[in-house]
Amino acid sequence: METTKEEKFQTLLVLSIRILLALIFLSYGMSKISGGQFGGLTQAELNTPIKDLSLFKIGWYLFDHQPFKAFIGISQVMAAAFLLFNRTVILGLLMLIPIIFNILVIDLTIMGYGLKVGFFFRLTGYLFYIALLLFYYKQSTFPALRSITQTHSTPTNLKNKWTYLWILLIIPLLEIIPAAPKMLFLIATHPKEVWVQIMHWFT
Repeated sequence: METTKEEKFQTLLVLSIRILLALIFLSYGMSKISGGQFGGLTQAELNTPIKDLSLFKIGWYLFDHQPFKAFIGISQVMAAAFLLFNRTVILGLLMLIPIIFNILVIDLTIMGYGLKVGFFFRLTGYLFYIALLLFYYKQSTFPALRSITQTHSTPTNLKNKWTYLWILLIIPLLEIIPAAPKMLFLIATHPKEVWVQIMHWFT
């Protein structure tokens, strides 16, 4: 069957959006990984009281620290790379949604009015493109969406309803369990400090 003009246009549009988003977030991610984008404060600004600095300067300085900067950069590069392959394009789109929303909220919080307006329309435009792609791939995305939003039942096969009171004990234990590796780490790396703290508890 011959491809119609409409189908050709849809194909070209979809590929164009995928490549555009991939290039943009690949450049953003690589800039962060290579040490660019964030930071950039002068020595005079670093010596300025924090109350006298703009939120933008403060935010840019904080975002320049690791591992935050590397995590964001790697996430953006991964999402961009996923967009280039048919097998992973939907995963890339789903990764980009929280990334873009996070950037949008930060920009609306710390940027000046002019930049705030500009980035608002730019980033919401990217979200619109993502929505178009998810709709284009609706044969894959819609069934997945229905699957994760359907009602999932919780097993209720306990005959004695009082048994559910054990939940009140299990929940605190679940909170304590992750602390065990932390304690082992502290004992291995700071044994003297841990011993002093233990002795302090009993004196």
